[in-house]
Amino acid sequence: MRRFFVFALAALLLILAAGCQWLPGDIAAPPPTEPTATTAAPATTPTALTPPPRSYKGITEGDVLPGELTFYCDCAKCNGADCAGITADGTVLADLGPEDTPVAGANWLPLQSLVEVGGTVYRIADRGGPGLNRVGRLDIFTPEGHAAALRLGRVRDIEVRIIALGSAKK
Repeated sequence: MRRFFVFALAALLLILAAGCQWLPGDIAAPPPTEPTATTAAPATTPTALTPPPRSYKGITEGDVLPGELTFYCDCAKCNGADCAGITADGTVLADLGPEDTPVAGANWLPLQSLVEVGGTVYRIADRGGPGLNRVGRLDIFTPEGHAAALRLGRVRDIEVRIIALGSAKK
């Protein structure tokens, strides 16, 4: 019997010396393992399920840019004598209702792009004069008419967040 205890004690010392952390009473707790590729934290790089953000002329979805707003309506004074009330992407301004995404004009983004300014999302549906070529410059359509566009005037020092880049190249 004494030999058995000596043998068991020797076996236990060998196990401890070998670095095993499992003891007879710890059946429920397996030894810890090193992280592997299957247990490592998920990668932050895009996968097949989440495409990478798209870019257009150095502007990437998710970018926040400094900007400036002006406002326009569908009158001839804002748009020229040949204005038909139709945007560059074919939207009929008179048909826009309160449930529609507000539209904006910009020459520096593809049509159908979505931008957010001050909590409001705008769809780039129109083009404009050379002033709209500057990155960050938006012309917001105002359905309330010319007096409202003049009253709203020019708003500087705003942030424009690029939500999605459109695919139209007009």
